Order: sequence, then C-alpha cells, then structure tokens
Amino acid sequence: MAEARERYPTMPYLCPRTFKDNSSNGLTACITAYLKLRGAFVSRLNNTGVFDKRLNRYRPGTNRKGLPDVVCTYQSKSIMVEIKYKADKLSDHQEKIRQEQERSGGLFFIVHDFEGFKNWFDNISNNGALPGTPAEK
Repeated sequence: MAEARERYPTMPYLCPRTFKDNSSNGLTACITAYLKLRGAFVSRLNNTGVFDKRLNRYRPGTNRKGLPDVVCTYQSKSIMVEIKYKADKLSDHQEKIRQEQERSGGLFFIVHDFEGFKNWFDNISNNGALPGTPAEK
C-alpha cells in the first residue's frame, strides 16, 4: 500500500491488494477468484488426508490420487488446473489424470504463476472455440 501511495500521491483512496500469487495457496486463491469473476463454475479440491486423533496419524483422503487443485467448467468445457509453485513437477498420478482429462476432451493446465494462467485462459476464452490446448510439460 505504501508503495502505491508513493506512486499515486493524488489518489485519496486506494483499494487494498488482497490477492498475491507468491505462494501455492495464494496462487490458487487468485485463480479461483478470477474464474468466478469470468462466470465459471469453480471448485478447489482438498486432496490432503484427515488427521485422526484416535490413531494419532493422517488417514488417506477418499479422493482419487492425482486430482488437480482446481476443477472448473467454463462455456460447457471441463477444465482442470494443477498449481505447481516454483519447481514442483507433476506426480505419476497427476500425469495419468492429465492424460485422461485431455483424452476425454477436457482441458488441463499446469500453473506456475497467475500471469501465465491468465494469458492461457484469456486466449482460450477470447477465441470462443476453447481449443484443446496441450498442457505444459
């Protein structure tokens, strides 16, 4: 905020910046908010296990292994978004899900930063055709 006030001293009111893509959780929040603003159905998937106090350990979740962080439907097209912050790579399970999604006609995108995601999404949505863009490897 201070930087923005210095840069724009004549603006009496500045909106607080609530979104940051400097972490995996922050990037996921940016993407889900943007998709909602664009009119998409979007849901963030929680793929972590549940801590069982009685057993004093995590129990595996019931979701299928490899599901992406975000699922979305936009203009009748199924879109899966996997957040890979910094140097993260797809696991074998995630790669299998990507292949199944693309084989069934859906889109799958691996996101490293918000700008890359926004460029990809705006490109597919502005074309009107939503082409089957191959995932980044």
